[in-house]
Amino acid sequence: MHNVTTVELTRDCDAVRIPAGDTVVLEAGTPVDITQTLGGSYTVHAPGGLFRIAAKDADALGLERASDPTPETALLPGELNEE
Repeated sequence: MHNVTTVELTRDCDAVRIPAGDTVVLEAGTPVDITQTLGGSYTVHAPGGLFRIAAKDADALGLERASDPTPETALLPGELNEE
């Protein structure tokens, strides 16, 4: 079962149309269904299709922006963490 959350955008924000990849602006007040969160970004269903909203725009969804990993805890591809 999928958890879908419906919210209204609190401000205009940039989004990337999936799968086309073109950048659009979703306007404040647009109802969107948050269908997935992955790597700090959000996939939403809005009028016109599916869109990716970057983590920096999480506030437009009424969410707190996820903190970026600090250099001390970030891993490069292929690195292992012994913890």
